[in-house]
Amino acid sequence: MFKIGSKYTRKDIGYLYFPNKGRPKGGDWDTGYVRVENDLVVFMNIGVPGATGHDFPNEYNPETKIITWFGKPNRSSSKTPTFKKLLSGEYTPHFFARWDNKPLFQYLGVGKIQRFEDGYPCRGGKGEPAKCIKLIVSIDDIEHIVSEDIGTNFDDYSPFSLEKQLEDFIVNNWDISGFGENYDIYKENGEIVGRQYQTGRGPCDILAISKDKKEFLIIELKKGRASDRVAGQLGRYMTAIRQSLAKEGQIVKGCVVANENDENLQYSLNAMHNTEFYKYEIKFNLEKINSLD
Repeated sequence: MFKIGSKYTRKDIGYLYFPNKGRPKGGDWDTGYVRVENDLVVFMNIGVPGATGHDFPNEYNPETKIITWFGKPNRSSSKTPTFKKLLSGEYTPHFFARWDNKPLFQYLGVGKIQRFEDGYPCRGGKGEPAKCIKLIVSIDDIEHIVSEDIGTNFDDYSPFSLEKQLEDFIVNNWDISGFGENYDIYKENGEIVGRQYQTGRGPCDILAISKDKKEFLIIELKKGRASDRVAGQLGRYMTAIRQSLAKEGQIVKGCVVANENDENLQYSLNAMHNTEFYKYEIKFNLEKINSLD
């Protein structure tokens, strides 16, 4: 659902969980974390206080992928229902972080609790002494690691361990990607802004515009198999661009790029206008060269 390294507003995340209506107003959605079914969505401020006045020494080390995270003052411990289920593995924590007070949070990934400390001294919203739970969390990249048990058939898996790598590859090879012949990555005031373009319904991977300026193209990337859920996501982005950016007479198209197809996805795309599916293939070959005598 979320892409590591991409940036989302709370509103974006709400539309991904509740496609037809978006996030509920107020409540836990405006605090440090909110539960959606069995997911715990964590909004971390790092180095800046939150809107409620809370200022925790949250940390994230991008090299070790270790997070230091704190629960709500006087409302969090290993015995409170949310953290009890989190520590037991019943809840899956998704970590989003920002280093300023802008509305965009960067998605760090799924967290795995390594250890915790109850009764950690902290401050409440008015600066008063309080206690909370402190957790040390590692980012779990298990879904993004290529298995070692793949044999020698290099067509059986995606060569990109992260979707961002696929995005980088297409952008860096835009002219020969198949898109560059007819489209340019979207620019504003001469600056490329079409990567992770904020549509108002979440960030699309790539926004391009045709060389004759008559068409917008939204490209959604999936490193492996793409499910039909992507179709709904693409449709929301297309509608947002059509309403907020496209001028009269400009067409908005969409496409999904993935390593494997999904029959349900194909049915969903067929029911939509101006959408296509592309399957990428990267071959790996070894040629034996005899050593020189």
